[in-house]
Amino acid sequence: MRLSKKAEYALWALIYAARHPEGTTFQIKELAERNRIPKKFLELILLELKNAGIVESRRGVGGGYLLVRRPEEIRSSEIIEAIEGPVAPAKVRKGRGRKTSGKDSSSAVSRLVRETSEAIVSVLDRWTLADLAREEQEAAERRQRNVMYFI
Repeated sequence: MRLSKKAEYALWALIYAARHPEGTTFQIKELAERNRIPKKFLELILLELKNAGIVESRRGVGGGYLLVRRPEEIRSSEIIEAIEGPVAPAKVRKGRGRKTSGKDSSSAVSRLVRETSEAIVSVLDRWTLADLAREEQEAAERRQRNVMYFI
């Protein structure tokens, strides 16, 4: 499965949001600069995440965006579906498949697609936003520990 840049940016934006204390807002400008995401594109992504009920926006002084729920409650499948649409393809309708020689030739292919989709959904459902943020933090700490200084 390949994620679009839009979905990757959405994940980066939400990992950034998850690092903020609960109930605090973040600014689009800072998020865009820190993660090298085009600001206009980020605005569209955050609008989609807002429409999906993952983030909300606040106006005025101290305004910005914030997570609607705790990072532990937001599944990566929700994020991907908010941006990309349903992860699993719609069920194959009976009578719509191509048949050859009176035999249903698509059953093996349908089963392969169904099982693959189920596996992808299973992995995406298992990972929460908190898991992603924790994993990213640990990776950053490993990178920092492995820095070598030469004089």
